[in-house]
Amino acid sequence: TTAAALEHFTVNFTITNLPYTSDLENPDSAKFRSTRRVMNTLLDRLLKKSSIGPVFQGCEATNFRY
Repeated sequence: TTAAALEHFTVNFTITNLPYTSDLENPDSAKFRSTRRVMNTLLDRLLKKSSIGPVFQGCEATNFRY
């Protein structure tokens, strides 16, 4: 059996209850790291329950912008 190739895709959306601060521009800030950790966890849970769930490998928030 041949392993399936990973396919990367980008998702953009607005978080209406997260006030933007300049800390979210800095990947080394505590605010960025904690927000990324929460978003990765929530998106992982959501996508694992979606139609792509059986083949979903994980997600990673890469940046936040205003």
